[in-house]
Amino acid sequence: MKSNGAAETAATVPPVQTEKFYEAIIDRRIADAEKELDSIRTAIPGTEASKGYLKALEGLLLTVKSPDDKYLYLSKIEKTSKNLKALRKEFEAHSTSRLHSEYDSGYFQALEGFVRKLERAGVADEKSDHEEKNKH
Repeated sequence: MKSNGAAETAATVPPVQTEKFYEAIIDRRIADAEKELDSIRTAIPGTEASKGYLKALEGLLLTVKSPDDKYLYLSKIEKTSKNLKALRKEFEAHSTSRLHSEYDSGYFQALEGFVRKLERAGVADEKSDHEEKNKH
């Protein structure tokens, strides 16, 4: 029986290091993000969940480094509060699903943490949020 990869990953990644990484990604500070990722790599154990978590962080870094983001999933999403919340819940469901491997659970937990940081940072597109509210 597999353990809950999300809980395992949460215990293995120091939140402060991950928060600083997410902040650097949001601000597109690539050198800082790389430095934080190196720190996380040294602090995280070699579990399957941790490997998935790291792979997601590496993917976020590659996304920021990419000059052409037309094929990148997160860059295509309209960043309204509603969309970010729905995306975070989707990633959370994947991270805790028993249908996913520990690797996948760790991967989705990292993405959930990033979207949660986007929500807290107020990255939502205010114009889109205003238009969304006026529909109702």
